[in-house]
Amino acid sequence: MKSGPRHSRRELFRAAGRGAALAALAAVGGLLTARGGSRPSGQECVNGGICRGCPAIGDCGLPQALSARQAGVER
Repeated sequence: MKSGPRHSRRELFRAAGRGAALAALAAVGGLLTARGGSRPSGQECVNGGICRGCPAIGDCGLPQALSARQAGVER
């Protein structure tokens, strides 16, 4: 009787690494999907997309305002 193909330890670790990477990718994707994204609901820019000097920059959740606050743009 012949046994099945023998696999080396290196191949076993490669397969395990691929499986772990796939599981991690699936978990991150699931978390992002469950979170529902970061789009602000119902927000509109009141200053034409110019964040410098805008009175609403402190409470604004639009991507431009988030970037401007991170960069240190003042009101």
